[in-house]
Amino acid sequence: MKKILIVGLITLLGINTYAQRNQYLDVHVRTIDLNEKSLAFGLTEAEFEAIKDEAYANPSFIPGNIYQGEEVISRGVPMRYNAYADEIEIKKNKTDADYGALVNSPDIYVNILNDIYVYVTNERFPDKSGYFNVLFEGDRYSLYKKVVSTFSPRQEPKSTYDRGAPASFKKTTTYYLVDDGSFYQMPSSRSKIMRMMGDKRKDVQNFIKENKLDIRNETDLVKAIEYFDSLQ
Repeated sequence: MKKILIVGLITLLGINTYAQRNQYLDVHVRTIDLNEKSLAFGLTEAEFEAIKDEAYANPSFIPGNIYQGEEVISRGVPMRYNAYADEIEIKKNKTDADYGALVNSPDIYVNILNDIYVYVTNERFPDKSGYFNVLFEGDRYSLYKKVVSTFSPRQEPKSTYDRGAPASFKKTTTYYLVDDGSFYQMPSSRSKIMRMMGDKRKDVQNFIKENKLDIRNETDLVKAIEYFDSLQ
């Protein structure tokens, strides 16, 4: 993975065994106080339990690998991506009730099933730093995805005719065309996406037409960007 691996790697001195790598992993993990989760949102435990899964790209802890450069730091770690907190949550064992979060670092990325998450640091706008899901990585152009879960507090009824609304998490997905480290947010309009292709626009349009692709579909969008990258 060419671009992911160019991340100013830190040498892991003295980490030669699997057990030692797990010790290193512990250094990068901070604990999460589960007892304060519901209180943080002003909800009862029951209210929080009813909506908490929507905060995740996938609420289940799935075994995955943690990498630093080309080296696997730890294998088969139960993980999931918290799209609200923008964190990779991990457990030492899948049966554990407690879990922590991997410390954010551009030197480390994770692979959960078919999903690769990298932490990107935005030096100009630090608040824009965060995890991105790598959908495709080419020689020049790549396609990244950002899933964000936003909390909407409980809306109390304003009248006897108003039912109000329960608290909820709502997810939004944004795609980014990455060119030499620069991120360009992709619009939802197909015609506007085509404008991003510059002088290769017609070639990409013909490819989409010949292959009957709908670039509003993620799988087809990946194919289109892969072809666009091959034209360079």
